[in-house]
Amino acid sequence: MNDVNYLVVSSTIDYSSDLICYELERRRKSYLRINRDHFAEYKILYSLETDCLNIKMDGSTYKITSDTLKSVYFRAPVFLRTGKTYSLHEQLYRSQWSAFIRNLIAFDKAKWVNHPVATYRAENKLYQLKCAKRFGLAVPATYLGNSLPADIKKECTYVVKSLDTALFYDSGQEMFTYSTIVTGRELFNAEIKSAPVIIQKCLQNKTDLRVTVIGDELFAVSIIKNGRKIEGDWRQCAKEELNYDRIDLPSKMRQQILDLMRFLGLEFSGIDFALVDGTYYFIEVNPTGEWGWLISTSHLPIDKAIVNSLVMEA
Repeated sequence: MNDVNYLVVSSTIDYSSDLICYELERRRKSYLRINRDHFAEYKILYSLETDCLNIKMDGSTYKITSDTLKSVYFRAPVFLRTGKTYSLHEQLYRSQWSAFIRNLIAFDKAKWVNHPVATYRAENKLYQLKCAKRFGLAVPATYLGNSLPADIKKECTYVVKSLDTALFYDSGQEMFTYSTIVTGRELFNAEIKSAPVIIQKCLQNKTDLRVTVIGDELFAVSIIKNGRKIEGDWRQCAKEELNYDRIDLPSKMRQQILDLMRFLGLEFSGIDFALVDGTYYFIEVNPTGEWGWLISTSHLPIDKAIVNSLVMEA
């Protein structure tokens, strides 16, 4: 039976988790990766009397206890987002295994990167925007709801966003919504009563930034397309057209970010900013944000920093 010191909760196709496991393996740490899409293939049993979780997989048995488990790398969603139609079996699988993952917080002596409760709270857009303002970060003028504010001007441009990740399925096709630039005139003609949206003042001539935070470490890059600033959502651009350049942040801003992360209870996060005329505007926090692409494009040691956090090494 193998004692598990480090638990990775992920899915089979997750490059970021692959990098974490490679680094844990390189350091010869006792870890176990469990993939949400393969839970039915494992034999899992928890005993409250012994506070022990046994997992049998690939011919081996792994033992997890509060005394032996040191850290958990949590790469599972806390919101169960559904769009397509699932069979009864699939609905049962998704709902009950999601509940199982949430119940892993019973191992409360372990360090979590990130804790599901903190992730759940931080993924709420309005909450994170208010917290960012609280710690002195600049935030674009923002409205939320299914009606328009009185000061919308027809000739001005705005950004419309979904309140949560908007993933839909139609005729077997998966659809995802991005931030969209619209004019005030288009907003007046739009039908938004059926669902709330986020409306923000459009930041013109911006430079997109991604700041990855692990503990007290910050890794910041600017994101440009073919050497130029990007209008709209950079995620809609072809990956081969994007350039990621390492940058330094002002010391005051760095401290504001660290204070925000501590308040949110996050050990890790990917934060989006927009730089306009010397002002760094906070856009959003991504508690489960992707970062693997930054390893290959910018050679940032994010994987090593996360494992340092998990094993509590400098």
